[in-house]
Amino acid sequence: MKERLRHTGVRQRSLRMVELVGPAGAGKTTLARALSQSSGKIVVAPDISLRKVKCIPTFVHSVLLLLPIFLRRCRCGRWFTWDEIKAMAYLKGWPRIFQQQAAESETIILLDHGPVFKLATLHAFGPDRLRTPVAEKWWSDMCKQWASLLDMVIWLDATDPILEKRINARDQRHAVKGKPEPEALRFLARYRASYQQILAKLTANGGPTLYQFDTSQTSIEQIAENVLAACDIESPGSRE
Repeated sequence: MKERLRHTGVRQRSLRMVELVGPAGAGKTTLARALSQSSGKIVVAPDISLRKVKCIPTFVHSVLLLLPIFLRRCRCGRWFTWDEIKAMAYLKGWPRIFQQQAAESETIILLDHGPVFKLATLHAFGPDRLRTPVAEKWWSDMCKQWASLLDMVIWLDATDPILEKRINARDQRHAVKGKPEPEALRFLARYRASYQQILAKLTANGGPTLYQFDTSQTSIEQIAENVLAACDIESPGSRE
């Protein structure tokens, strides 16, 4: 069954942008694949790829706008990693791309590793300069911007033992893959807390409708049917 966390009211515009969030091993990629295969009305949006020429101008422009944060002197901590720079460029520049895509198409844009994921990851593990006063306006601007764009967030989770087992069993690399259980549990707790804080900020800014599913109790197929229903899309199973 679908568990509604919070409902922030019905938006006046049609449903256009949905993000899947949750810790590694929760089933986000599997659900994204199931949703896109179930309906042609749902399209999974690609992440930043600098191999695509059309992404480069937006990326460069976003990085230039972020220079005051990137170059801010900070006496402690480290600088930004390449992945963090890409994440911040995405958060700054990609809303315009998605707005244009939504205006030109009747499809629902499905985001995996989208803005909530990037904000939560930067919040939990980003460099100390993101915790300085000069960065406060950036956090506020990003939460307001994405709160106005995201229509729905689907939060997948599972119990810690199941997540740990899934992380260790899959081929992808992960920060706690193969690590001792206490370290993995601390990581998951920190990640969840960061997600909760970012989602609270989005909701405070009139953000998306939030749903939560436990993939250790509900199958991906059932979750997909519930999400399609929430999007007012008839599932293949209901037509049989």
